[in-house]
Amino acid sequence: MVHLQQRPHLRIANFIFDYFSISLTTVLALSCLMCGCARHEVSTAATAKPLPADQPTAKVVQPPAPTVAEVNEAVTRVFKNAAALDSKHEPNFLAGDFNGDASQDIAVILQPANGKLAEMNQEFAPWILKDPFANPNRPAPLRIVANELLLAIIHGYGPNGWHDVQATQTYLLKNAVGLDVRAFPKSDFAGANQGKKLPRLMGDLIGENLGGRSGYLYFNGAQYSWYDPKIFAGEPEIRLTHPGMTARKKFDLLHPNLVAAEK
Repeated sequence: MVHLQQRPHLRIANFIFDYFSISLTTVLALSCLMCGCARHEVSTAATAKPLPADQPTAKVVQPPAPTVAEVNEAVTRVFKNAAALDSKHEPNFLAGDFNGDASQDIAVILQPANGKLAEMNQEFAPWILKDPFANPNRPAPLRIVANELLLAIIHGYGPNGWHDVQATQTYLLKNAVGLDVRAFPKSDFAGANQGKKLPRLMGDLIGENLGGRSGYLYFNGAQYSWYDPKIFAGEPEIRLTHPGMTARKKFDLLHPNLVAAEK
């Protein structure tokens, strides 16, 4: 048997081939390892999100309580010097959204100022004089007398509510001041009286004891009415005397071109 000795150049070629084979395998292994690490880092970066910090619960900011000075300013804006706050009642003013237009109103217990009855009974007064107990289909002339207690509800205008200088729409109510006068939010009142026959409520209510009867003043979209839960039988039919008015829409009677959106 003849032993063939491998030629030197073949041994060198085999060595180079083996070297590069091992190197290539190592490189591929390292590349796979690095790619896997990179993918892990990217995946971790994509999925790992910082935990959100505890967010404070949003609170509804309530308007600050009215001051006597602010209420007197609003009364002067509407009535000039013809009427003033009644100092015998406590409280003698209430805040709330009584006509349901999302703008805060103010209800004020007033008396005519001395010697100002002529101004309070002027023909074209900048307020709407009403009696909640009068028959809406048989309106009778109303007049204000000396020392009479009146409830004035000044409707708010825009985000500033009744503080706004343009807040002048006012309902002046006769026979509407009793005892234990309080404001009742519409949502609270409706929730507490589920199952009862309720009027069509536009906004908050004014509760009081009037002539020995407990009830509520509420805005029905056209005027302020009296709600007695013991005897309420439904909304009275209102015959409209102003062309273009409908009972289900709220009109600014002092500014006919402004129509508030019904809630």
